Amino acid sequence: MQEWLDGAEWNGWDEQKFREEFMEEIKARIFRMEMYKIVIPMFLTASILAILANLVVIAALRSAKVIRTATVVLILSLTFSDIWTSIVVSLSLLYNSYMPIVLEADVNPCISLTLELLRTGGMISATLHLLLIALHHFVGIARPQTPRSAGQDRRALFACLIAWIAPFSVLLFLSLGIKGQGYWNCQHVDFYHSRLFRLFVSFLLVAIFLLITSFYICLLVKLRANRKRFSNKNESIYGQRKSSLEKNRREMRTTVTAILICASFFLGWAPAAILFALTCEDCGVLLDRKSFRAIFLLSCLQLAFILLKSFLNPLIYSLRVPDVDTQVRLFRRKLQNSFGGTFIRLRNPPTVEL
Repeated sequence: MQEWLDGAEWNGWDEQKFREEFMEEIKARIFRMEMYKIVIPMFLTASILAILANLVVIAALRSAKVIRTATVVLILSLTFSDIWTSIVVSLSLLYNSYMPIVLEADVNPCISLTLELLRTGGMISATLHLLLIALHHFVGIARPQTPRSAGQDRRALFACLIAWIAPFSVLLFLSLGIKGQGYWNCQHVDFYHSRLFRLFVSFLLVAIFLLITSFYICLLVKLRANRKRFSNKNESIYGQRKSSLEKNRREMRTTVTAILICASFFLGWAPAAILFALTCEDCGVLLDRKSFRAIFLLSCLQLAFILLKSFLNPLIYSLRVPDVDTQVRLFRRKLQNSFGGTFIRLRNPPTVEL
């Protein structure tokens, strides 16, 4: 390498600057190769465990005696979103990072672009799911006079399909709508790295989260006001007051559960959205060749938060939804029984409406 540098003809180039940049590039590549050998297998293992944890939740909600409401449909779709995220993150780490850096294998740029678009689309889709859940709770609690129609779960399913299809359709349109870029020429994806595109995606996510926050603030204020009003009712209508308080308690529990889920998603996607916005080509941030360690650290941090979010949601469902907790206990006891433990069959698991 040094002999090649000494024997090169510079023809007016800044030899010293080129040497420095070339050596920084070599250092960055060696650093990434050594680090990827360690961290990528760890992230892949965590992704597989997150997928299994979310599959347990899906199996619980489908096998337990849970009333098939719009909320159940939304939570199931949101759980599939977690599984989707874990799968795409794993494939992206393998194909876009491990293979070209550690294995030094050639990768297809169109496949790399597809994985990046799938990850970005999944991030937007998951946020839209949270907005649908917040809107559903807001309409159901803030306006209790609205009747629950028989087709509410079908409308929720239709809304989930839109939340899945719309982001990926827009991204596909962008990748096909610019001549010489995207799938027309996968070597050139300037639109994906442009400031306009990345800031638009980040601001879209922030706007959706602000809207979700406003919905739940209004709901909490209304639920607290209702509880205070029910508590002050006359003792002569004790039965009615007790029923109203029980309904208010269930609504408060549902709202708090949804807020915890939204908080876990914000925790998971906020670092990714920030890094996504900062690393555009014309943003002037973290573009120096000497910033490769900072970029690596931030990338590991945002991946860790994304996978942590995928683990937190099954935990929230298990702790806050009785049916999921029952099915998780059954699953654990079946495992114990298969390894010589005693399996205790639970009779008539509780039925709740989420």
